[in-house]
Amino acid sequence: MNKFYSILFTLLLIPALCVAEDKPPQVISDGWVVVPKAGHGEEFKKALKAHMDYRVEKGDTRHWDVYVPVTGNKLNHYMVRSCCKPWAEQDSYRAWSNEHIGNHFNETVHPHVETYAHNFSEVDMDNSHWGEGVDASYVGVTTWDVKSGKGAQANTAIAAMSTMAKDNGWPRHWSWSYPVGGSNQVILATPYKNFADMAPMEENFYQFAVKHLKSEKKADAMFKDFNGSFSGSHYGIYRHVKELSMNHDEE
Repeated sequence: MNKFYSILFTLLLIPALCVAEDKPPQVISDGWVVVPKAGHGEEFKKALKAHMDYRVEKGDTRHWDVYVPVTGNKLNHYMVRSCCKPWAEQDSYRAWSNEHIGNHFNETVHPHVETYAHNFSEVDMDNSHWGEGVDASYVGVTTWDVKSGKGAQANTAIAAMSTMAKDNGWPRHWSWSYPVGGSNQVILATPYKNFADMAPMEENFYQFAVKHLKSEKKADAMFKDFNGSFSGSHYGIYRHVKELSMNHDEE
């Protein structure tokens, strides 16, 4: 997969206010990266808004959100995504969309689009903590590249860190997800109300872990297992475009 699109797909992993149950089913996010044609920026936004309104009128069972990158060197892209539905829902939704939505999109939005990219991602509801009412005006997304043969170690480390964070009240919300296609990656998304909310916390996560594990040695071992699972990482910030998202006036 093109590295640029691999980075953009990380945003498509964010839960849309999905609340985990005791034993949540495997759910996925469905996302598109859309590049408007040069000079069609305003026309594209008007067309996308009109299409979102049309989906509401037709009784779309999904909520589609729109995000744009704030950081990076390619900022003219829109991420349109929905979450969190089981795999089986894809069949009925695709049939409904083809019958009721496809023609309107092709006539309204498509004339202003240069390229599309599409992907699914599996959302790790067991290890995520993203409740109702979370203000996600911005989202910070960290993408880790998993070392060959280290997938099981990464999964164990993620579970240990997430359980410790949830059991002891880590104040941030977060979501772990895994792209279905492309390179072997792990994604962590964190919501923010504004830029001020992104400032470093007085107590960082390592200090939090030491305090609640009551041992620097245990905290070091936990972080060693996690960091040793990955060959590298990258980070990006995205803005939620409420005025283009579906049903934003009802939220």
